[in-house]
Amino acid sequence: MRRFYLDPAFLIMLLCPVPIWIFLYIQSGFLDGMEIKIFLALVFVYPIAEEIIFRGLLQPTLAKYFSQNWSALSAANLLTSLAFALMHFINHSPIWALATVIPSLAFGYSMERAKNLSAPITLHCTYNAGYFLFFV
Repeated sequence: MRRFYLDPAFLIMLLCPVPIWIFLYIQSGFLDGMEIKIFLALVFVYPIAEEIIFRGLLQPTLAKYFSQNWSALSAANLLTSLAFALMHFINHSPIWALATVIPSLAFGYSMERAKNLSAPITLHCTYNAGYFLFFV
């Protein structure tokens, strides 16, 4: 098993949202009024389920049919990220749903690079924690 957590690319992806979180904190402060059970579901349950579905099942299936790569971006990752964003239209405004494409590409890239579902799960849980702590 590859140690994805030692990969410099993974560490950069893990730290990328920190400036955004700082900006959001300055704008709105910390989590206010959200129940801890809801917070834990949003930070752990949903990201783990989404990563199992999107990076564990959908992306590898698409990779069998679409082998095109553009530098670090694969067609399977791009298609999976578009499906991921479409799913977020259910609960998010169009801007926020479309904004999920960028982190989704990072999750997919981490999956392809590490060949381990723990990498995108770790990123997704971390990104959600920052988003829900500082923005919602």
